[in-house]
Amino acid sequence: MNAMHFRNTGSLAHLNQRKAFLSQWKEKGLRSDRTILELIERGVSTYPDTRLVFGSRDRPSVAKASDLYASAIRLASGLTSSCGIKENDVVVSQLPNWQENVTAFLACLYIGAVYVPVVHIYGAAELRFILRQSQARTLIVPDRWRKIDFAQRVLDMGEVPDLEHIIVVGEEKMPGRSIPWTDLFSGHNTPVQRHTGDPDNVCAMVFTSGTTADPKGVMHSHHTLAAEVITFPPARKIRPSVDARFWATPGGHIGALVSMLCPFLLGENTIFIDQFEGELSVDLVRKNEVSCIGGVPYSIATMMDVAGSDALPGVELATVGGAGVPPSLIERGDLMGISLMRSYGSSEHPTITSCQATDSSLKRTTTDGRLLPGCMIRIVDDEDREVAPGEAGEIVSMGPELFVGYLNPVLNDDAFTSDGWFRTGDIGVMDSDGFLTIVDRKKDIIIRGGENIASREVENILMTHPLIVEAAAVSWPDKSLGEKVGAFVKLRPDARLDIADVQAHFAAAGVARQKTPEHLVIVEEFPRTPVGKILKTELRKRITEIVNAS
Repeated sequence: MNAMHFRNTGSLAHLNQRKAFLSQWKEKGLRSDRTILELIERGVSTYPDTRLVFGSRDRPSVAKASDLYASAIRLASGLTSSCGIKENDVVVSQLPNWQENVTAFLACLYIGAVYVPVVHIYGAAELRFILRQSQARTLIVPDRWRKIDFAQRVLDMGEVPDLEHIIVVGEEKMPGRSIPWTDLFSGHNTPVQRHTGDPDNVCAMVFTSGTTADPKGVMHSHHTLAAEVITFPPARKIRPSVDARFWATPGGHIGALVSMLCPFLLGENTIFIDQFEGELSVDLVRKNEVSCIGGVPYSIATMMDVAGSDALPGVELATVGGAGVPPSLIERGDLMGISLMRSYGSSEHPTITSCQATDSSLKRTTTDGRLLPGCMIRIVDDEDREVAPGEAGEIVSMGPELFVGYLNPVLNDDAFTSDGWFRTGDIGVMDSDGFLTIVDRKKDIIIRGGENIASREVENILMTHPLIVEAAAVSWPDKSLGEKVGAFVKLRPDARLDIADVQAHFAAAGVARQKTPEHLVIVEEFPRTPVGKILKTELRKRITEIVNAS
C-alpha cells in the first residue's frame, strides 16, 4: 500500500460532489482546518485531567488524558525506531478496549500512520484478509485474552506477505518477528517529529462485513471523525471534566473509535469496558458518576436487569442503536428516569439521526430521531427518484462525518449515487415532523447484538459442507440479541445433518463464533422468484411461523 493511495482521496468522484457542502459545514463549525492530532493537543492542554477508565477483569487501569498522550508520543518513537513505521503506513490493532489500544491510536495519529482497529471476534481467516487487503506492516495483539490464544491465531493466519512486525501486549512471546509492547518504550528510541498533514487525509479504517462475503475497509479522515464527535447528541450536554460517559461498545467498531476521541476533543471523562458484562458495567457506572451510557439494546437492557430496583443513579441519558430497539426498552428507561435515545447510522456514516432527551416518549419509542447538524438524507425509489413524503424508500445520505470511501475502490461504484450521496441500503420513512423511522433493510445482513453479519459469508461457509447442496442464511429473532443466524439448507439425497454438525463445521473454518448458525431448518426445495433466486421473504415468514408455534 503506497502513500499515494491514502493521500489522493480527493480524486474520487463522489468526494468531488461534496464540495458544494463544505462551506456550509465550515460555517456551522463542523469542519475546520485542523487535524485530529491538533484538536487532541488543544483538548489535552485545556482538559489535562480528563479521566479514561478501562474496565476489565484482566487488565483494569485509569489514566489522565495528558499522561496518556505523553505515553503515545513515546510509543510513536518506538514504532518509528523499532518498526520503521512512517506516514501512511497501516497499523492493525486487535487489542480490546485497553489503555494500550488508545495509546496505539494516538501514536498512529502522531506519526501520520493509518490506524485499523479490528473486533476481537474476527478469527484467523478474517484477520488474514484484513492484513492482506490493507497491506499492513504492523499488527498489535495481546498474548492471550479470555479464551483467545493470539499466538495460535497468528499461526493459523498463514502467510501475510506485507506483515513485518507483531507487537505483543503481555508476557508471552509469539513465534517469528514479535516485539514486546514494553520494549517500544525504551530510552534508546529516536524522538519522532510530530506529523502535520491535510485534514482530508485518511487516518483510520474500520472493517465491516456489510452485505458482501469479505469485510469492507471503511476509510475515515481527520475531518469525518472529528465531525462525528462534535455532532454526536450528548456532546451538546457534556460538562468537560465533570460528566462521564460509559461506552459498552467493543473495540474495532466505529463507536469505539469515536469513543477514544471524546476524552481528548470534548474533555469528557470516559469509561470503557473490554468485554461487556452486566455486573461489571453497572459497577463501573456507579463508581464513576456516569451521566450517559451508550450501547446496543442488549447491553442497555442487561444493565437495567442487573441494576434492578437500585436503578442507575446519576444516569440521565442513554444512546441506543446498532439493532432494532423494542419500545418496551424505551418505556423501561422512562420509568428509571433515563431518557433512551434511538439513533441511526453505520460504520460509513456513523450517526445520521438521533432522538433527543427533550423529544416525547412517543417519538423516542417509535422513531430513530431527526437529522444531526450538517446531515442530509433523501428517500428514493429504485430509480433514485425521491418518494412522496411519508412513503418508504431507500435512504441516501450526506454529511460532514460521511466516510471518504472503501479501501477497495471497486466497492465505491455501487455505494454512491451519481451526485456523491451514500446508499445506506436501509429503507426508511420520514414523518411530517422530520423524524426518521427505519422500517426495513435492503442490505441482506443479520444484526446479532449490534454486530453486522453478512448472510452471504455464512452461506459460502455452509456450501463448503459436503452434505449441503444449497443454503440460505436469514436473521432469526431473539429476545436478548435482537437477531441470531438462522440457516435453511437443502441436503444431498439420504443425507442427515443437525445443528451440532453445522456448528462444528463453522468452528473448523476458523471464523468468528457469532457467525455460526444457531438455528437450522432443512428444506426439500427453496421458494424462488421467476428467475430462480431464493425468496428470503418466504423464509422469514417460515421463521415467524416456527417462532409463533414454539
